[in-house]
Amino acid sequence: MPGVGKPALLAMTMFTAGLSASSALGQDADHLQRCLATGGLGADVVIRECTAAIAAGGHALPALYLSRADTYLRKGDYDRALANYDEAVKLAPNTALAFALRGEVRARRGDYDGAIADYERAIELEPNLAPAFSNRGLAWAGKGELRLAIADYTKAIQLDPGLSVAFNNRGIARTAMRQHEAAIADYGEAIRLDPKYVNAYENRANAYLQKREYDRAIADFTAALRVQQADRVALLGRCRAYTFAGQLPAAVADCNELLRLQPGDAAALNVRGLAHLKAGQAEKAIVDFDAVLRSDPKNVGSLYGRGLARLKKHEAVQGNADIAAAKALKPDVEQDFVKYNIR
Repeated sequence: MPGVGKPALLAMTMFTAGLSASSALGQDADHLQRCLATGGLGADVVIRECTAAIAAGGHALPALYLSRADTYLRKGDYDRALANYDEAVKLAPNTALAFALRGEVRARRGDYDGAIADYERAIELEPNLAPAFSNRGLAWAGKGELRLAIADYTKAIQLDPGLSVAFNNRGIARTAMRQHEAAIADYGEAIRLDPKYVNAYENRANAYLQKREYDRAIADFTAALRVQQADRVALLGRCRAYTFAGQLPAAVADCNELLRLQPGDAAALNVRGLAHLKAGQAEKAIVDFDAVLRSDPKNVGSLYGRGLARLKKHEAVQGNADIAAAKALKPDVEQDFVKYNIR
């Protein structure tokens, strides 16, 4: 499956470039500087400094609210972020960035309609704001409107051909529409623009998996791991790709490494169980599937896999019971195993 799309970055400097300590006009200049600092200060410090600067009042209030909102957003406190973006919008109703940033937090809260409305207002105010088109595309994708999402990503790319995130996100939408060749081309362009774009490597690898081009998938997961060692998605993806390809010792090694880093990872246990099963090591497969089922008794893949492993051990009653339980939850579960050439 493709990864989740990422929003295009909207630089706060677009709004704060004209502000300085000398322009504080009644505000504490130090608080203002620290609130608008672009790095080096912890989130809690920035929030405290912004709060003090806001209390002092003055003409820079929209930027201060935006900075505090952005900091809350990075902390994952979406409610406080939204409240601060609301204040910024009230104070600067003709500023595209304020609407675009509020759109991002609304999208993260799952309010895609509200996000789209904000991005539309941002685009009305600044028609060439490429990240607003790209991020509106994400909101359309969140609503399942993939054609509208692709149209927005394409517009963003026309406005800014160097916007790698728009290529990656368009690739995700195209993958979801099974347009694998076009998606692979988009991921490739994202990687050309940003050779360290881990998510684009992973997404292209998953597109290759859909096409059963396992060597290319393995190469892309490996490239992602060169950029970001111990990346969970890449390790798990390469373990799956090796299992598909029948390179079972390599598959087990990758899942072992992931389980060393994240003990008990259910997805890694499941895929390692598949690799053991495909290698004819039924007992080892059962151990892995049991570990998943202890915490998730209705895990379809582990139920079906354990059933197959038990049948290989001539435990017909238990094996058939597991398979029946899995099919009751997902009637076509057998097809998931056919992909791995496991029957």
